[in-house]
Amino acid sequence: MRDDKLVNSLIKGLNILEAFTPTQTSFSFQELVLKTGLPKTTVFRFLRTLTLHDYLSFDTKNKKYFLGPRVMSLGFAVLSGMDLRHIANPYLEELAKVSDQNVNLAILDNTEVVVIERIKKWQLLDINIPIGGRLNCYQTSPGQAILAFLKQEKFQLLLKTLLKDKKAVEYIGPKGSKLLNKLKEVQQKGYVFCNGEFAQGVRSIAAPIFNAQGEVEGAVYMPVLSQAVSREELIERYAPMLFETAKKISKARGYSIETINALQITTLAKKIGKRRSPS
Repeated sequence: MRDDKLVNSLIKGLNILEAFTPTQTSFSFQELVLKTGLPKTTVFRFLRTLTLHDYLSFDTKNKKYFLGPRVMSLGFAVLSGMDLRHIANPYLEELAKVSDQNVNLAILDNTEVVVIERIKKWQLLDINIPIGGRLNCYQTSPGQAILAFLKQEKFQLLLKTLLKDKKAVEYIGPKGSKLLNKLKEVQQKGYVFCNGEFAQGVRSIAAPIFNAQGEVEGAVYMPVLSQAVSREELIERYAPMLFETAKKISKARGYSIETINALQITTLAKKIGKRRSPS
């Protein structure tokens, strides 16, 4: 059956990517033509585009294509997110039930956070981010919750990227000092409170989730309308619930609660000192 809403060119591109399997990881141009059944000119055009954008790589020695780093990173992010989402879901459901508030789960993808689960209690048009929706990492509570506990090497690479973005620099400061100070506060408290930084009239709290290797892999967050929930209520009533939920999910992921509690003593202060020291 034909569906006029389908994007045929996208489907053809996906057909090329799907040709690669664990048992056949590389193809020559002619092999891809035979595998996909697409015209040579079409295959050539898509290969050129996919290679240019790092979805495919080309080995000049054996003249074969293989999956590029961009596909790999997308795959790992999705697999990790799906696993986390499955484990976290019952805890998110319980939090939404006892708090009677919307609850979301997000993971980091480059300089953005991606919502991978949401439990809705209220239809709040101003802050309804769908599953798959993206937010910047530096101005949002889930993003800051993850950044605060990111390993130093990863954090420095991400910060370097953010400092190339004029819009991000306006918020985080020319050297990222504003963001670093906020993340230090997050580490001390164990959760993030944002009050209209990303969207006017919206408050939110977030807490990080860790895996068995001790790495932060996501954040639970609760967005509310400022007119409906006061700052005091969000922090005093809901933040402890949220933090406890994040700890339960982390424990279910194999992370020790003792380590979670100890994470408030970290090396972020040293990072700030290094960036402030004269070069």
